[in-house]
Amino acid sequence: MAELVIDPEVPERERRLLLADPEVLSSPGVSARRPWSGGRTWRDAGVCLVHAPVWTLLPGLMGWFYGGRVRIAGLALQSGVVALAVAADVTGLGLGLGMFFLMAGYAMPVTFGILLWRCGEGPAARLARKLQGRYLRPEDLSETAAGLLQRAQSAAAAVLESKVNTMGLLDDVRNRVTLPDQVWEVASTLALLDTLRREHEVVPDRQHQPIAEMLGAQAQALSLAAESVTRRVAAIEDYAARVRGADDALEQWETVQRLSARSATYQDLLARTVRDELAINQITEMTEEARRVEEALRASVKRARKAGLALAPNLAEAS
Repeated sequence: MAELVIDPEVPERERRLLLADPEVLSSPGVSARRPWSGGRTWRDAGVCLVHAPVWTLLPGLMGWFYGGRVRIAGLALQSGVVALAVAADVTGLGLGLGMFFLMAGYAMPVTFGILLWRCGEGPAARLARKLQGRYLRPEDLSETAAGLLQRAQSAAAAVLESKVNTMGLLDDVRNRVTLPDQVWEVASTLALLDTLRREHEVVPDRQHQPIAEMLGAQAQALSLAAESVTRRVAAIEDYAARVRGADDALEQWETVQRLSARSATYQDLLARTVRDELAINQITEMTEEARRVEEALRASVKRARKAGLALAPNLAEAS
């Protein structure tokens, strides 16, 4: 299944925030206005009302369920609450503790307000509203479009995870920049195509001549655009196929290198058992095979580079 696509220009920290909470993302056509209550519900108010007394009297306990700064702040507040209780008790057991609980009663509405303020729309939801239009969910696409997007994502992932790419053998193709841009362009085009198709299908009075002629021209434009994005996806897949071929050639080359490292041992073995001429011929054949595999690797990597540069003509001109 296709995955969520985010504009590559979005900073990495914001990307991680959206990926961690995909439920807050909305479809392109849905209003992204902030809810009047900040996303808070009556359930939020009820939970805050129940938690307010515990946060007031035992902030260290409540803070322990959280991490980082919340836990530290809870422990610090707990120290203050204990110090206040001890200071109030100095004046006398009955009156002192009574005054302490009276002060805690006054603090509870403040605690309730702070907790309620922290509820509602979180940072991921706010970011989702801010970046609407710069991300695309697979469920927002038609089945055909989602299938094309999945093909592009799978091909791009195959290139980025390939051994020849991680080893830098494709260093003149900026895959970590080019491929995410290509996938985002594919996703954006597919989303626009789906939107235009839906609008095209509901146009009224289709039987009238002028309208029918315009719809025919628009249908042709949609068809050409669909063919174009399909060819783009096929080009990414062709690049991935060539990279897989380069990976196979690299694996063969590494195997030959490991075998060649034992050539001296085999040469010694042959020299012990047969004539020197036969040993030399055997080793020569092994060396020649290593050379052929290395040449095949270089040619395979060269073809993969050429396919990658075809995806970004500006890189081809610069290289």
